[in-house]
Amino acid sequence: LKLQFLYLIGPDAALQHYTLQMAVVALVAAAAAGNTPLQLLPQESGDESPACLDGSPYGLYFVPSLTKSTKWTIFFEGGGWCLDEVDCYNRAKTRFGSSKRFPASLGCPCMNVNEHGGTYTDCNCLYLPYGDGASFSGYRAKPWPVPGVPGAELYFRGIKNLDAAVEFALKHGMDRATELVVSGSSAGGLSTFLHTDRIVAQARARNPALEKVVSVPVDGFFLDHDNYNHGAYNYTAWMKYIYHMQNLTFGADGGLTAACQQAYPGDEHYCFMSPHMPQFVQTPLFAFNSKFDLWQLQYELQLSPAQWTANASATAAVLRYGDDFLAQFKAVQQNPAHGGFITSCICHGCPVNDLVLDGKNGMQLYADWFYGKVTGGAAFAIDTRRPNGDGTLSKLPGCFPLPPLPPLPPLPSPPLPSPPLPSPPLPSPPLPSPPLPSPP
Repeated sequence: LKLQFLYLIGPDAALQHYTLQMAVVALVAAAAAGNTPLQLLPQESGDESPACLDGSPYGLYFVPSLTKSTKWTIFFEGGGWCLDEVDCYNRAKTRFGSSKRFPASLGCPCMNVNEHGGTYTDCNCLYLPYGDGASFSGYRAKPWPVPGVPGAELYFRGIKNLDAAVEFALKHGMDRATELVVSGSSAGGLSTFLHTDRIVAQARARNPALEKVVSVPVDGFFLDHDNYNHGAYNYTAWMKYIYHMQNLTFGADGGLTAACQQAYPGDEHYCFMSPHMPQFVQTPLFAFNSKFDLWQLQYELQLSPAQWTANASATAAVLRYGDDFLAQFKAVQQNPAHGGFITSCICHGCPVNDLVLDGKNGMQLYADWFYGKVTGGAAFAIDTRRPNGDGTLSKLPGCFPLPPLPPLPPLPSPPLPSPPLPSPPLPSPPLPSPPLPSPP
């Protein structure tokens, strides 16, 4: 999926990335409440019709409630991004760019949570497979050429895919929903940051009685960060190119918010990046993420796991990445309606049920926030330790093993108390007055 990374990190890492994405798909299929067949959406709106990169019809997976529940989840699939036209052309031949290769059936994970931190097994769940390569954000009416590949064309219709999926949901009962959770993982987590407000606006326009709406981005907070070698081929440059290539805009046909556009004149691509746009998200959100995200360490910092402890400079860069994550995440913490669970486990697709902070696992803390038991700063559980909880999480399934880091330098001993200053000398008694002269 990321052919360019072969030149940065090597084929094994590219294969690991692909394997990771397949594992996420498999987990969704296994954890979801039942599989359902792919449903293709009609292409009857001309140049505004939903489409995958190869022009094939966009499709989705809808698992309706068996108990007529009015709880809903909309879940965005992840799978990275295509970074230029050739990358998108190659992606269009995979299940992340063509509905011809979408699985015949798939499940959908309910993210509606009970008060104890368990998710409901029965909700109305809409799973949105990833077919556009830009987190459901771009739109070009006409096909886009691929440089160097005569006759090849691409379709950039991500925001149309999303709008058509929401319309499908409204026609299949979301117009009667009382609770809506919008979620997604990885690039789908970025989609969750970007698009929850748009989905909620569409839903409430048809369903004013919709009571509870929340946004739950999972592993979707990707830093605006340089790579280890300070090369030009970095994540921020990728996002900027995608922004222009796929024509991300801020109007009705755009996947980005107008308020964000006004905040970054000349740098509008920032609105496609997690750290720069959370302050414009109006829907309450709860973010799950690792500050040592496995994907980000490999593909943003561009250090393979074997390099993390190869020398003091690389180790310092990994540790600094965690600090930089917490600094940029403050954009989320500024809103008292938001919450989050930030682990030090090295993971992407983190085992939040097994990770414990403040005496509760990630899902329990999410439930406490969801039901208003914690608010403001108390709604954020932040692991301040070094990678894998200073090594205590290294054997936990789901946390990528890391060789032991050098111990932290001991804290300097407190200075010994200074000896008391000597008391100032007592003033000398006055000299006796000279005797008065004898009278003559």
